Amino acid sequence: MVMPKNAARNNQAYLLNKSGAQAIAEHKIDKSSSLPAYAQMANILRQKISTGAYAPGDRLPAESALAKTFGVSAMTARQAVTVLEEEGLVRRVQGSGTFVRKIGVAASYFGLDALGQVLADEANLAVRIVNASVKRTPGLEKTLLGLKDSDPVILVERVIMHRDEPFTLHVSFTSFDPASPTVEAMLDTVVLTGLIFQEGYSNFKKGELRLIPTILGPREARLLRMEPGRSVFKLEHLFHDFDDRPAAFGWFIVSHEKMPLVSRVGVWHD
Repeated sequence: MVMPKNAARNNQAYLLNKSGAQAIAEHKIDKSSSLPAYAQMANILRQKISTGAYAPGDRLPAESALAKTFGVSAMTARQAVTVLEEEGLVRRVQGSGTFVRKIGVAASYFGLDALGQVLADEANLAVRIVNASVKRTPGLEKTLLGLKDSDPVILVERVIMHRDEPFTLHVSFTSFDPASPTVEAMLDTVVLTGLIFQEGYSNFKKGELRLIPTILGPREARLLRMEPGRSVFKLEHLFHDFDDRPAAFGWFIVSHEKMPLVSRVGVWHD
């Protein structure tokens, strides 16, 4: 007997969900692990989504059922599902349940691995200060730093060399206070690495990054040993102190050949 297409599809979905539930049941929460139970549970569910045990559009078991399956509290099960929801892997529908989302380009992100690796490679870095001065004329940086047009700012421009080749031109502005550790931070490559890649630094609480395309000007091209008019990346940064006040603004200029953007799409376990 030939099974109708819809019936075959429904039967396949049933078997897939059944096998997925069985696979989940085989995983145990390791209560001796330092990883919280909700995180372990989220990892297991994430793996089942990535392998197709729960396909896009499938409804996850109720949180009470998940709690019973994993031998955890209802609160722990809710935390695990919330993690998946925050990652964009599932969506909660009031009165209907929690459903697996379709993973697409909207769930991708871009990393700055190349920049991070270069700034962390201290043995092969050299920093050349090309300008350190006080700027008194109005500019966008004063607006972003919450200063008046008449307030002076310290401007620092430097070329970061990697393996004897210019890698990036860094331009930074801070309020005029020579005694402030912010000025020292803008001159320190190690500190900059910590700021951008969240390794921590006591003078700043948080930062914002914005990547935009720009055209290389004659002076920038000369400093980077490139042709003027080339399209490059401009990575702007705005750092805030622990009083939530903007404290430092600037940007990196780097070619896309030296800082390619790599996007990951879908479910990753690292």
